[in-house]
Amino acid sequence: MPAAVAAGLLLSLGPAHPAAAEDDGLRFDEAIERVTVSPGAALYLSGGFTNGTDRTLDAVYLQVDLDRQFTLPAAFRNCWYSAADTEVRVNRMVCWLEGTVRPGRSYDLYLGTAGIAGDAGNGRISYRVSAERGDVPISPAARRGGNQTLTFTERDRVEGRVRPAPADPRSPVTTTVKVGGPHDLAVNEVTLRGRPGDVVKADFFFVNNGPGGLGAVFDDESDNDTAVVAELTVPPALKVVKAPRHCRGSRTKAKGEATPSTIRYVCWQERLDKGSVMSPGQFEHFPFTFRIDRADGTPGRIAMPDRRDFEDDDPSNNSAAVEVDIAGAGSGSSTPWVAASLLAAVLALGGGALRLRRRSSAARTTGGER
Repeated sequence: MPAAVAAGLLLSLGPAHPAAAEDDGLRFDEAIERVTVSPGAALYLSGGFTNGTDRTLDAVYLQVDLDRQFTLPAAFRNCWYSAADTEVRVNRMVCWLEGTVRPGRSYDLYLGTAGIAGDAGNGRISYRVSAERGDVPISPAARRGGNQTLTFTERDRVEGRVRPAPADPRSPVTTTVKVGGPHDLAVNEVTLRGRPGDVVKADFFFVNNGPGGLGAVFDDESDNDTAVVAELTVPPALKVVKAPRHCRGSRTKAKGEATPSTIRYVCWQERLDKGSVMSPGQFEHFPFTFRIDRADGTPGRIAMPDRRDFEDDDPSNNSAAVEVDIAGAGSGSSTPWVAASLLAAVLALGGGALRLRRRSSAARTTGGER
């Protein structure tokens, strides 16, 4: 930023204040904890702060951060607005609020409305106030707002009226915004059928059941290569022949065993655009190819990671069984296959081994086309 521009911004923000105590008690204390809105709607932002210090302040500094799918109109001339970019991943408003802020008093703010994009998903809005200008830095790309001035008015009552103050006065206060009602994210149950030696295909998926779209990125990285959305425990009967390129496997040992016995995969998204939306009915597919190695009916599991991003009102479909139905083995007992092995030996002695091998080859071909 050119020196002249930087100097202009500092002058506009007003004079610097002496450093406050480490815990100065100035806090944002009025924000709805959770709210549900419709896509494309406007969300009214209530706000306020309390001066819990023993000092009279002549200005406070406000920072409001919104997920990039939510926007604020550039309405106030004592505020600076910046859009989300690669460094700051939120839309931000920074304001200098000039006026007498008395010790132990609380004040209301009228912040206006936030716009909710038509394809927006769930998100967050956070607020913090400080007596120190340096605590709320302004982006070089920020633009000053319009002709109105954001002001505050003293409340009749001192305490915050919507939610208690955070334990750490410097911590932001957050409003969780749910758009279009609760989302139902789910993974699918899979049953693989065949005989030992068969090659079988399985399409695991992670899906948005709706009712609304939501942001298709589930971490804070610069791309989605680490946004794990499914974790797969492979049933012990299966050997992985081919895994998707956006899944990574590992082996783990069971307690007391010398060799690795459990195979697990984590699968992430292929979308790389941070602005992508996962619409209702949209899938993220993870196609695997397995070979059935043995007659073992022990199931595996596919599940979504245990993260805040995946909270919804139907957790029953956040994980599902991966079962192997061994043809002719009932519940997975290996007894019929022991009998089959004895029969194969008898047929081989009687010159019938060639016919058995042909039947086994045909079974593998059929399994591979599933």
